[in-house]
Amino acid sequence: MVKNLLIINVMVYLGITFLAPELFETFALWFFKNPNFKIWQPITHMFVHSFDISHLLGNMIALLFLGPAIERWMGSQRFLFFMCGIGAFLTVAVVDFYSFTFNNAYFMATSYRIPSVGASGAVYGIMAAFLWLYPNEKLVLFPIPIPIKVKYLIGFYMIKELLATFHIIGSNPSVAHLAHIGGAIFGFIMVWYWKKNDMDKYRIN
Repeated sequence: MVKNLLIINVMVYLGITFLAPELFETFALWFFKNPNFKIWQPITHMFVHSFDISHLLGNMIALLFLGPAIERWMGSQRFLFFMCGIGAFLTVAVVDFYSFTFNNAYFMATSYRIPSVGASGAVYGIMAAFLWLYPNEKLVLFPIPIPIKVKYLIGFYMIKELLATFHIIGSNPSVAHLAHIGGAIFGFIMVWYWKKNDMDKYRIN
């Protein structure tokens, strides 16, 4: 499944970037009150990335290195559902609806006019799952040639995104920090739930 997702994301990026850039707005996720919104966008936006290739590369590298371990643990069917990024989408949708309702002028000038794209929310779900399942495994973050435990490395990214979401530290307005947090929360909940229920069948009543 990881291999298939990598291929699909790369093919969509190449197709939109070089063959049909007009499809970017069709497949990106717009706020549901925006006339550009289409019912398929909560799924398709995860396979669309900005034209800056670093956006695609960052997500695909994380998927390549962390995804296989999570897919082996939960199986391909669960992994496909897990990668749907529903947690990230729902988190952003709820907050956007609140902003649209109670802070309409600001929202109309910002989020209403900017679509969401990318697999980052789902990737942060994978990162959260990896943190939960393998906290003491060691990873090397290029170009730093020092193995770092997952609980420190991924934990750092989670804290950074949380602080950026609440504007405690500087944040890039083009980065959906809230979607990252939503995806991570979804990842924690799903892995906790599946792990708990999978272990139930081995318990002695």
